[in-house]
Amino acid sequence: MRRLIPGMLSLSLCGACGAAVVNALVTPDNANLFVISVNPATGSLTQFATKPPGRWIDLSIAIDSWSIGMLRHAMQIGSEVWISDQLSDSIYRYSVQPEGPRFLGTLTSVANPRGMAVVNGEVWVASGSVAGGTGVARLDPAGNPLGSFSAEDPFAVFPLDATSVLTSNIQQNRLDRFQSSGTIGAFGGAWSASSPIDFPMQIERWNEGGNDRIVAVGFSGVNPGLYIYNASTGAFVKRLLTIIILPDITLINPRGVAPMANGELLWTGSQGIFALNTTTSSSRIVYTGENFSCGFVGAIDFSRYCPGDLNNDRLVDDADFSLLVVAYNALLCPELESGYPAGCPADLNGDGMVDDLDFSIFVVGYDALVCP
Repeated sequence: MRRLIPGMLSLSLCGACGAAVVNALVTPDNANLFVISVNPATGSLTQFATKPPGRWIDLSIAIDSWSIGMLRHAMQIGSEVWISDQLSDSIYRYSVQPEGPRFLGTLTSVANPRGMAVVNGEVWVASGSVAGGTGVARLDPAGNPLGSFSAEDPFAVFPLDATSVLTSNIQQNRLDRFQSSGTIGAFGGAWSASSPIDFPMQIERWNEGGNDRIVAVGFSGVNPGLYIYNASTGAFVKRLLTIIILPDITLINPRGVAPMANGELLWTGSQGIFALNTTTSSSRIVYTGENFSCGFVGAIDFSRYCPGDLNNDRLVDDADFSLLVVAYNALLCPELESGYPAGCPADLNGDGMVDDLDFSIFVVGYDALVCP
């Protein structure tokens, strides 16, 4: 039975209710330091009420832009979105709020972070530096290290089934399989059958007309594109060509991919975001312009944002209250010497302070206990 905080009001679950928000597919724009949001049903840029279409997060507001090197993946972890950056050895965390995502802080426990995935309740990060080599780092949803295992130069990690994950091996140009339960990290061998994929990047799942597929991005080589495999056997099925003709360049090298509800495959490249019609093999522009460089694609469900879940474990309980009390006693949110915020998860209304206004938001989540 849960201990009630003395003096806490009993608030109904409806106090946390709000208008339904359309889910989104998001990808970091490395050149302009945005996280771009796309409607997964139509492939159009998300129209927010207070900002330009698609521009969900502007990282330059809360993070020193000179410290960011190569944004790779943005994806939802509970009530947060994590954004990996290879060159600064950092993972930036924001709240999953559509209009006012709050900067929650920076994780620096994973060197050279690349693609990420949620695996059995943990966050697994493909890393270019694990224990003196390369591999996969394991974190809990609060960002605490849980361990790691070696893997040959993985650029992405993806859960294949309940007991195994795939990694994209950019040295051997293939997908490898590792155990995710039992002996975690045990190598299960090369998974993908022979195919001409070169520099495999993001891995995703795709239901192609009732057929369970794995899609792997082939970034470079003589045959770049989206490589399709049988999800059960790893047998190579086909390659889908990614090509878009822009005024100053013809782009063929993809970086990220995600299926959309309309049957198209969203893909990203060095000049923006595009949507592939898999029937006609033609692509259309979703988002592009000068100096764009987009990364992996992640899925966001704004309705799963949970005010008060400070440790990101999908509960608002006494563990979160303990964190709130520490911040409440400090009152003012901390700043770095550079003047940029250090991250302040307990500042639930984003005004730079942790006070009674934040406590009133917290009690709503505490009364509900379980996050959406």
